[in-house]
Amino acid sequence: MDFSRKRIIMIHGLASKPPEADLHKLWSKCLIENIRINDKTLAKQLDNDPSVFVSAYWANATPHHIEDDRTYVKKLHAQVDKVIDERRNIKDKFHVGKPEKISAFFKDRGQDLVKLLAGALTVKDDVMKAFLRETELYDEDQYIADKMRSPLETALRDAWDDNCDVALLSHSMGTFISYDVLWRFSHRNIPEFRKYRNKKIQMFVTMGSPLGDETIQDLLFSNFHKNFDKRRFPTNIERWHNYACLGDVVSHHRNFEKSFFEDMRTVNAIAKTPKYRAIDYVNLHNPFEVVTHSGNRNNEKRNPHKSYGYLVQPRLGTWIIDFLKGNLR
Repeated sequence: MDFSRKRIIMIHGLASKPPEADLHKLWSKCLIENIRINDKTLAKQLDNDPSVFVSAYWANATPHHIEDDRTYVKKLHAQVDKVIDERRNIKDKFHVGKPEKISAFFKDRGQDLVKLLAGALTVKDDVMKAFLRETELYDEDQYIADKMRSPLETALRDAWDDNCDVALLSHSMGTFISYDVLWRFSHRNIPEFRKYRNKKIQMFVTMGSPLGDETIQDLLFSNFHKNFDKRRFPTNIERWHNYACLGDVVSHHRNFEKSFFEDMRTVNAIAKTPKYRAIDYVNLHNPFEVVTHSGNRNNEKRNPHKSYGYLVQPRLGTWIIDFLKGNLR
């Protein structure tokens, strides 16, 4: 299969990150192994030609960012392998889905849902502190905010200049950086944005996103255009799929149908039909366990906000397969 006209652009979220090459490898590995469960041939092609994956790595735009050291990265690889192994072993049962199935899902694994959530939420303070620190920088220092947006803007221009179909996968803070970037390409009237006014991305994926939070919405460029119909939203998204895992404290406002999709359909910013062009996938299972290191002794506490548990979600895997094969509906 020829991937020369396909790009999967990946933009990470908040807090400290591995070096760019390591993060790129981990995200790509999660996606390829997710795909392998349903399409071994396609996964093998991606093993041999991973150039379809492009990173929009922005972590080093923040002055205080220190990349994770090699010891931590080695342990992180091991934890990601555990996530992939669980996805591989239980296949599509990895997806929790409807609320009435949640307790049974964990009971089948000999795990107590209440204890699991309590364990996951032990990371809440650290996650939210990091999130608020990065968000404050984005809001108050436009020089740094521009540097955060720049890698994605460059990746999109490169893809569109090459006439590529684009799937944009974003996590956490990367989701509202992406939203702002897509909004600027939709509406800014200066040459470096106006040139791409008629370009679209085929799929926008938000994972563990805080975009439903009104405080975050107040930071966005679109906040200044609440009463101007289409200018309230990006107009270059063909499909928007939002993923929220059970216990993820950052994506607590997870109903994007109410926050975005209904109004976007009304003003024709996204297609009205089929309705799954814009859809929420919620109450998902994220088994990622916190990496133990010198600053964290809470061994094997779950962090359902981590990107790696999102990247192996069954529905994401099948949508990416459809995107790569040109079968999106």
